[in-house]
Amino acid sequence: MAEKLKKLLFNNWGLKASALLLALLVWAVISGREGAYSEKSLKIPVEVINVSENIEVVNLRPEEVTVSLRGASKFVAAVSPESHPIKIDLMNIKESSKLNYFAEDYLEVAQGVQVVSIHPKMIEVFVEEFATRELPVKIRFRGRLDPQLRLKSARVVPDRAVVMGYKSQVNDIDAVWTEEVDLDGVKASLSRRLGLKQTPDILKFRDHREVELQLEIEDRGQKK
Repeated sequence: MAEKLKKLLFNNWGLKASALLLALLVWAVISGREGAYSEKSLKIPVEVINVSENIEVVNLRPEEVTVSLRGASKFVAAVSPESHPIKIDLMNIKESSKLNYFAEDYLEVAQGVQVVSIHPKMIEVFVEEFATRELPVKIRFRGRLDPQLRLKSARVVPDRAVVMGYKSQVNDIDAVWTEEVDLDGVKASLSRRLGLKQTPDILKFRDHREVELQLEIEDRGQKK
């Protein structure tokens, strides 16, 4: 029995010793990699989430930050821009605001990964609240009627329009103007469709973009 055990242990001893040495070497390499520390820099995108329907993000600065990380190699290697974006939650924002956030507070990394630096440190978010207003419609004229003609009346139907825009801008609008009406070419009373002028402050018209223009022209020579 002892002889068989001795043969089992020492038969092909060199081959067995080499296999054991190789196994130890592989284990040492793997253990070294797992325990090694590394550092890397990458650009992380900034995103906004849970934006209410009545507001819009009009400025986000910056749209990405540069981050330097240090930690166990396998954890640092797992961090990527796609899997670790900075997410700014706007769920509780309901009105126009200029907001500032510390980028580091919204950067999520695995335990054991240290944020060495982040630039820039602050994220600025500017949101605008949407608003609607009903405003009077005014006719914009250019040119002149012939001297023998007189503009007896001018009106549009409907004479009011509802506009939508950013609250800070819409509140400063007093009226909606029509497209220009050239009086040089008008020879008699008329009725026609006329578009409303959309300025940069007006994002859209809620109900209609046109009105009915009604001009009553009087010929001075036919007056009794």
